[in-house]
Amino acid sequence: MKRIGIVESNRSGSGFDTLRAARALGLHVTFFSSGLDRYHATPGGTEVLDGCVDEIVLCPTHELEPLLEAVKAVDASAPLDALLSVAEYEVVQTAEAARQLGLPGPDPAAIRMARNKALQRRRWAAAGVPIPAFRVVTTAADAVAAASAIGFPCVVKAVDETSGTHVVRCASPAEVRSTFEAIRAEPANRRGQPRAAEVLVEECLVGFEVSVEILASAGGVRVLGVTDKILGGGNRFVELGHSFPTALPADVRSSLEAAAVAATTAVGFDLGIAHVELKYTADGPKLIEINPRPAGDRITELMDRSLGLSTMELLIRQYLGEPVPAAPVPAGGAAIRYLTAAPGVVASVSGVEIAAAVPGVLEAVVAVAPGGHVDALRVNEDRVGHVLATAPDPYLAGRIAEAAAQQIVVTTRPS
Repeated sequence: MKRIGIVESNRSGSGFDTLRAARALGLHVTFFSSGLDRYHATPGGTEVLDGCVDEIVLCPTHELEPLLEAVKAVDASAPLDALLSVAEYEVVQTAEAARQLGLPGPDPAAIRMARNKALQRRRWAAAGVPIPAFRVVTTAADAVAAASAIGFPCVVKAVDETSGTHVVRCASPAEVRSTFEAIRAEPANRRGQPRAAEVLVEECLVGFEVSVEILASAGGVRVLGVTDKILGGGNRFVELGHSFPTALPADVRSSLEAAAVAATTAVGFDLGIAHVELKYTADGPKLIEINPRPAGDRITELMDRSLGLSTMELLIRQYLGEPVPAAPVPAGGAAIRYLTAAPGVVASVSGVEIAAAVPGVLEAVVAVAPGGHVDALRVNEDRVGHVLATAPDPYLAGRIAEAAAQQIVVTTRPS
């Protein structure tokens, strides 16, 4: 039996699916984690840990040295065949640990660059990859000066966060200053890792957003598919929906794919699945960021339902050195639409049963209940539920999901 180590997991699709895929392949799974509470608090998390994990090793996974020590101890008693992570905050140290143990894995330097939005921008600028105008700053005064040079509105963002955390559209110098100060007021990111000193100020692109799902190997970079995305949240960039595959015309899709491949190649990402976000503007594709791990937010599940495969099984087989077949032509479309509500205390929830009964809907879920609290919509975690649907094509899947989502009403009252 082959043995695989998995370091942490995201809780919005690809992470739990990786554990399920490893179990389906008959692998012995060792799960390295700094703590299990957040998994048990996630619907389905306890079942996944109990049913798909053979061994749990608790250690500070957000730091290289203690993770490496724990992995070496496991490997010494029963050698691992692969070590990987699909969790944003743990990919760098996992890649480094795999390299030190001589296990397959991406170049740690490439992962480090792909985890830092400032380093990405610099590399892409040097390589001629299309990107928004940007400045990297370390003081509030420099942030304001950069914004004034780039023009308003602009975007100010932390260089080492995810899920829209500390990404703000700013329309004035005062907003730039307050956003910069909010970022710098938190010395650590959401996993307790020291925050980078640099902050990114960049052009606010006008265009629609997609993500390109990339599979990289020593033989090159290829596209698994393109995902249409819907954003909301006012001056934030909260993801409110995804459809796979894209419904865009072939020429637009091809230009987006080419830009994503160029961006992936430029940072040196050489093994695994990457989630590359772009906007299509009047000037063509512009890169937003590359994430050196599979897409979260249930996008990999949309891919699986459309392509008729397990994306995470494909990833694991790649790490195990097994042949990876070409992705099939999509046989249908899949879409997810997220639910939002006004901030406050939840007074009532209605319409879930109606939404769930709509033909084509596979899931209609509300994550809050009367008495619970809804935060203002600032990051993806502030959404209150979702509807997931499938159909013969992605446009129809999206319309079905939207129609069903409109049946669900979450009423709140001020806190």
